[in-house]
Amino acid sequence: MTERIVYRPKLANGLFVEPQLGSTNEAKAKREMEERLNRMNFAAHSHYEDPWTPRAGAVTFDEKGNYNCGRCNKQDGKDDCLIIPIDVDLKAGSCKHWEIKCAGDREMDVSGIGHTAEQAMYGVAVNGKGFGCHRCPFSSRAHQLDSVGRDLYCGKGDFRVPWNACCELNGAKVVTEYEGNKPAKSGNYSAN
Repeated sequence: MTERIVYRPKLANGLFVEPQLGSTNEAKAKREMEERLNRMNFAAHSHYEDPWTPRAGAVTFDEKGNYNCGRCNKQDGKDDCLIIPIDVDLKAGSCKHWEIKCAGDREMDVSGIGHTAEQAMYGVAVNGKGFGCHRCPFSSRAHQLDSVGRDLYCGKGDFRVPWNACCELNGAKVVTEYEGNKPAKSGNYSAN
């Protein structure tokens, strides 16, 4: 079996270089098809969320772009998480299990079955507000909007994103890193 592997230019820091788009509609459409495949791959492997990603639907996309625990369906109304057994920061904490609050989406407390803050990639953003592509150092202003208006370019995934999208690799600085359910280091660390 032959697999197709795409190699794209990268910067010294490992981020992809955004390609210059061709001027024809055909060239722009071809690039959008490539980006769609990259985006779907990122959704499957890195919990990427935007309003058009098939995996996300409306459940895991935060229209405000913060993805913080205080607006998560897996938060118990106090400061406990129903997935990981720790007290969470409602304003600036988040993890890869974030979901919109929805009365029709019933949750169970499964925090005792072995999920850890480290596995969930839980972090508290130094900025005190949360995460999202608009706060991620791996995104930059796109050379040009795509056909649905995505205005940023993700250097980790090689595709354009809307400002309020997010993934588990978000690089916003975090207050502490976790090992298991315990803070391991304090300082300004990248979330990934």
